[in-house]
Amino acid sequence: MRRAGVWMVLAAVAALAAAPRTGAAPAGPAPEPRAEAVPVDREITILARQYGYTPHRFTVDRGDRVRLRLASVDVVHGFYLEGHDLEAEVRPGAHGFRLRRPGGDGFEDVTEVVFTAGRPGKYRYRCSVTCGTLHPFMQGEMVVRPNTPYRAGVVGAATIGLGLVAALFWPARRRRGRRPSDGPPDAPQAPDTAPRRPWRLDLLERFPWLDRLVRRRWFQVSLVAPCAVILFFFLIAGLFGSPIGNRNIIVTIVWIFWWFLLITLLVPFGGRAWCTVCPIPFAGEWLARRRLVGVRPAAERSKTLREGSLNRRWPKALSGTWLPNLLFLAMCSVSTILVTRPALTALVLALMVAAATLVHAVYRRRSFCRYLCPLNAWMSLYAMTAMVEVRSRDPEVCTTCRTRSCVRGTDGAWRCPWLEIPFQLERNNYCGLCMECVKACPNRNLTVKARPFCSDVGIHRTDEAWMAFIMITLVAAYSVTLLGPWTLVRQWANVTEVGDWGGFALHVALVWLTALAVVPGIWYLASRLGRRLAEGVRPAPAADRVPLGEVFVRTSYLLVPLGLMAWIAFSLPLILVNYTHITSSLSDPLGWGWNLFGTADLHWAPLWPEWIPYVQIPLLLAGLAITFRRGVGIARELFPGRRAAARGLLPHAAVCLAITVVLLRLFVG
Repeated sequence: MRRAGVWMVLAAVAALAAAPRTGAAPAGPAPEPRAEAVPVDREITILARQYGYTPHRFTVDRGDRVRLRLASVDVVHGFYLEGHDLEAEVRPGAHGFRLRRPGGDGFEDVTEVVFTAGRPGKYRYRCSVTCGTLHPFMQGEMVVRPNTPYRAGVVGAATIGLGLVAALFWPARRRRGRRPSDGPPDAPQAPDTAPRRPWRLDLLERFPWLDRLVRRRWFQVSLVAPCAVILFFFLIAGLFGSPIGNRNIIVTIVWIFWWFLLITLLVPFGGRAWCTVCPIPFAGEWLARRRLVGVRPAAERSKTLREGSLNRRWPKALSGTWLPNLLFLAMCSVSTILVTRPALTALVLALMVAAATLVHAVYRRRSFCRYLCPLNAWMSLYAMTAMVEVRSRDPEVCTTCRTRSCVRGTDGAWRCPWLEIPFQLERNNYCGLCMECVKACPNRNLTVKARPFCSDVGIHRTDEAWMAFIMITLVAAYSVTLLGPWTLVRQWANVTEVGDWGGFALHVALVWLTALAVVPGIWYLASRLGRRLAEGVRPAPAADRVPLGEVFVRTSYLLVPLGLMAWIAFSLPLILVNYTHITSSLSDPLGWGWNLFGTADLHWAPLWPEWIPYVQIPLLLAGLAITFRRGVGIARELFPGRRAAARGLLPHAAVCLAITVVLLRLFVG
């Protein structure tokens, strides 16, 4: 595995260094390539309408002189071209438009603008004037050939794939030298098959102040209570503030800032750290426990609402993550409406609070968070990549412990709210980092540890596997709908404003069919082929064959690191392009004309948008490399033998490589 990692890193570096010297295939409708690279004049007329441009993409060559004319057919629109110091304001019915150079001052009236196509790559042109609900996603694309960043990404992905093949099939070199304990030189050598456990750092032992902090009863309440106050204010802003999403704080903070923070920092570094501070179950948990800080053991045994909760068991038929999976997919199917309508966002959050309160009143502990919360499915999947974990210091101590306080609770700590057995934790999927087990342990044997990225590599159930398929589908669907130039797709998704219910039904059907059937079907075929290839090396009796279902489920983990890196790459432009909406809404949270901090009237301006592809490409390549590295270990557990594991992994690696190329195409192609 170390050799595979070295191969992949060297291959990626070599590809990124060599690829810019190669040509690139044109992206989308493009003029015929010229025989010589002599700059020419290109005349482009772009028509703006809610919420897209016509043409939505045009292609030029580096050094071409572009004569650009702009017009609007409905409302005032903006036009900001990344990387070319060009911004315009286009009014309907006007002859010409107002031009401004962001590097200069003021607007001037012109009929056309002439500029020279700069560095090769893909540049988006965006609307810079608020024109309606979907304004933040109104954009088009200018591709400057040769598109070397895209070609570098594709070549890099292919080279990482070749590096994997070389690392798997390269003959293993025998170790030189002997350890002192190996015995005499003529003694037979046993293979070194002992697994090497990755490093762990006991954070509570390393930082005593952190240990004292998490053991305080007020620790979690001090984090959740401010979030509950903020949530209440957001609900007021969503219901009574501006209906324009980028002018209302509930949209800018929840769907731009919080989503970016969750994906890029909280999950990779903290796992389910958001569950520690989430205010949604706050009211229900308080009513069930009748305590904010202290512990009331009788609440765990109550059978009436007067005492706290009915404390019923969650129905076994609805356990697992199938229900959260489908709820999350349903919520994402209307996400284009959800993330742009403050009132709808407030309504959904209020319904989640009400549902959490109701479930706490009927069922025991955090049954809502575990079995019903739509975000639980997403968090449980990607928490396996987190760089922290709650585990026991010494498993032997937990084995001999008779009190089982982490399971039963004490007078100073609640039972595990997540219905887990803390001392048996092996994965992060359903640990909410509430620290109740750390407080309850009489031996101080449960602690918080730092660990390498993607240390949990076990997917054991089909519902978890399907969440991996759903998430990789949604990141591609969002990239098409919210970051793509296709106006028709946005019209389908924006059904409440456009009214195209047939297009909306087609859009939702395609997403659901792809997430629930197409991607799993492709993965099933890859699993079937991989098992057949692996068994071709050394045929095994029917009783010893690896079940196809186990191959299908276990290998679905390969989509976890790749999917997380894809989500980070997707979220990056959202925060860098729309950060001024956040600063403006902080000064005017309800869109009522306030200016609390003097930033309400800041002119929209993206932050380094032309450099976003140069971050997205390494993120996707890193995700692919980590995927292959973890896949090697999974394949060797499934298929004994080096060549069998190598052949069994190839079909899944090919699918992951194809997914990476598709995402590269959407982001930078």
